Amino acid sequence: MTYKKPLRRKNGSGSVVHLSGRRREPFEVRVNTRMDERNYPIYDVLGRYADRDEAMAALLKYNKNPYDLAINDLTFEDVYKLWFDWKYTHGKKKYSPSSIACTKAAFNKCTCIYNVIFKDIKTPQLQAILNNDKYSHAMLEHVHNLFKQMYKYAIQFDIAEKNYAQFTFIPKEDDDEHGVPFTQEDITKLWNNLDKPYVDSVLIFIYSGFRITELFTMPLSDIDINNMTFKGGIKTAAGKNRVVPIHSKIQPLVAKRLKVAQDNLFNISKAAYYDEFNKALLMSGITDIHTPHDCRHTFATMLDNAGANHISIKRLMGHSSGNDITDKIYTHKDIEQLRKAIEMIKD
Repeated sequence: MTYKKPLRRKNGSGSVVHLSGRRREPFEVRVNTRMDERNYPIYDVLGRYADRDEAMAALLKYNKNPYDLAINDLTFEDVYKLWFDWKYTHGKKKYSPSSIACTKAAFNKCTCIYNVIFKDIKTPQLQAILNNDKYSHAMLEHVHNLFKQMYKYAIQFDIAEKNYAQFTFIPKEDDDEHGVPFTQEDITKLWNNLDKPYVDSVLIFIYSGFRITELFTMPLSDIDINNMTFKGGIKTAAGKNRVVPIHSKIQPLVAKRLKVAQDNLFNISKAAYYDEFNKALLMSGITDIHTPHDCRHTFATMLDNAGANHISIKRLMGHSSGNDITDKIYTHKDIEQLRKAIEMIKD
């Protein structure tokens, strides 16, 4: 069989070199990206391939749209820093401090892949982080969202060719955090201490059922004081963008907060809020240990004790239901039914 020597390529367009020895991928693609001090070309390796045709196709694709080969060496941490700067520093949209804090917290959970070349990361490495049972569902949501945003950025700027984040999932059940509902005596103490800082915020959580992340990331435009509704949610398909009527007892509290709200309803970062939450309880005379998630459990308990329809409870909590509206289109009748359910809470 006669070996046909490939045609010589145009200077500066790179070359395909057959490496010596027995190799699975013997054809190395080299591209001229810069010159040395003597003005001689310096080659970078684009990649290695099993056959010459595959190598030539890769070289042709590169010459059609050349890119900086240094991106092949970017680690997960490198890409995160580039993405973070692109989104939060130079992006047109302004993000709240709490949103930025959540992003940083999610990144801190990814230490095991900080130094891994981004292009070498595959689905199992990402999924292993999401499989960590020590993290709450809320934290895993932030990590999952970070993966999706980073891969979208990486593909946009040719850092990655495949979105491995799309194959990952959160295995932990929603509402995994166990909680102790506030007693009626506790709630009375809160109402009697509204003059204390952030006590009103605890009551807003108790009478709305939202998770702490949901209220802190809720756009102020989605808090409709005229129609007395919240619109938000970040978890499941049933929980996202759900409409929750504002209970009549907390309407004045929400309205007052909304008048001075800037980044979020409470004008504080989510991370800093936990300390204020604990202080509010102590100043109200509540010595039992509670978390903001206990407010959500309290809301569900109060609805159930008041005899609210279970379908309405599921919709207010953002849980899936066979009878629920899957496309999340809320009619006036739907909202009024939910309002009747939520107003069954009298205390």
